[in-house]
Amino acid sequence: MDVFYVEYPYLLAALVLGGIGLLSAFCSGYGALRRSFYGLVFVVPVVFGLATLVYIPDASPHVQHSMLDDTNYLSAVSSFFQVWYETHHGFPKNEAEFLDALRSGPAAWQYRVKAPPAESDYAKGGVRLPYQIVVTNDATGPRLEGLSERPGVIYYCVTADGQQFWVTMTGLHEDVSRTATLKRVADRSYDKPWLITATGKDYPPRDP
Repeated sequence: MDVFYVEYPYLLAALVLGGIGLLSAFCSGYGALRRSFYGLVFVVPVVFGLATLVYIPDASPHVQHSMLDDTNYLSAVSSFFQVWYETHHGFPKNEAEFLDALRSGPAAWQYRVKAPPAESDYAKGGVRLPYQIVVTNDATGPRLEGLSERPGVIYYCVTADGQQFWVTMTGLHEDVSRTATLKRVADRSYDKPWLITATGKDYPPRDP
């Protein structure tokens, strides 16, 4: 299969929704036959029906999985790099330091916030794709052109003095696509690219 797609447990979702449908049908039939207090079981299919009216249109695999996890990844970069800067007085210089900054994180968050996962929600040919870090040193701005067609590629650009960085990421705007583009703020093709950036000035030294 020569396309990229968002990994999603379609079979499990189908089984769960199918089970809800069977339960609703049983409750409807049971309530109709009993014609007594048990008729209140009609409430069950009504509640499930109203819930699925909201859930099914909104529960896009792409939105619930890749958008959420990619957003969490970028948010972790923004937060964890502050801790790295405060310790090293500069932002990560290479891929090893980039990953180390995400593994370390704030000590206070050690048991509450996990480092971003190594694997993305994207797959191709049945194989889950890992996030890929591409580092540009001596950068003067974010990487917005000459991008990989593969989703889950993170472009980390940092200045020569390590005092400013920019991060962008490729992703899919549809559940299935042959090519990836930059992640967007609201994950729509016409929105501006999702860009994480900071300078050393954003993190003034703390009082001893």
